[in-house]
Amino acid sequence: MNDTTAPKPNERREMDSIETHPGVDEGHRRFLVAAVSVIGAGIAGLFSSILVDNMNPGKEVAAMGAPVDVDVSKLEPGQLILVEWKKKPVWIVRRDKSMLDSLSKPDLLKRLKDPGSRAPQQPSAKYVNGNYRALKPEYFIAVALCTHLQCIPDYRPQPNTVTPWWYGGFHCACHGSLYDLSARVIEGSPAPLNMPIPPYYWKSDTVATVGESNASGAEQAWEPSIW
Repeated sequence: MNDTTAPKPNERREMDSIETHPGVDEGHRRFLVAAVSVIGAGIAGLFSSILVDNMNPGKEVAAMGAPVDVDVSKLEPGQLILVEWKKKPVWIVRRDKSMLDSLSKPDLLKRLKDPGSRAPQQPSAKYVNGNYRALKPEYFIAVALCTHLQCIPDYRPQPNTVTPWWYGGFHCACHGSLYDLSARVIEGSPAPLNMPIPPYYWKSDTVATVGESNASGAEQAWEPSIW
C-alpha cells in the first residue's frame, strides 16, 4: 500500500507546512477519559484498555461484527469517545458550532482531495450530507483508521495547532496525513482517501447503532474502498 509516487510541487509545500506547536495549551477542551487525546503512534497496544464500556451486545460479539449501540447522552461539545466494531476503532465526536462552521470554509475546501466525498468511503450519499459526513451534523461517527497504512490518527480539534491554517481535525503522526473534522483527507497527505464512515443509524435521540443502517440489518456487510 506504500505510495512511492513523488508528491506534486504544491503537495510538497503542503506537507512542508506541517509543524506542531507543543507550547499551545489545549486544556480548555475536555475529553472523555475513555478517549483522552487519542494518540496514533502508540495506540495499538493500548486500544483494548480505552474502549468505552457501553456496548450491547458484549465486546467479544461486537468485535466480530455485530452492531454496537452507543449512548451519546453524556457527550459534551468537543468531546470524543472510542468504541470497537468489527475489531476496528470507531470515533464518535460531538462537534460544536465552530467546528461545523469550519467545514465549509473556502480556505479549507480548496485543500481537500475529495471535498464532496465522492469516493465510496461511506455506505451511501445520505452519510455525506454536504460537508458534514454525518446523519446528524453535530455527531460525527467514523472508523478511526488512516487510509494510508491504517494507523489511528490523533484528534487535534484546536485550530492552528498542527499548521498555521489548521481549523481542527485529525493528524496521523506516523506519516503526516491530515484530515479535517469530517475526516476528509487534505492534499499533500500520503493517505489517498477520506477515512471511512461506517453504516449506522439513530436508534433514539441519544443512541446510535453502529454496524447497520437500519433496524432490519441493512448494509452490515458494507466495506469501503480502503479501511
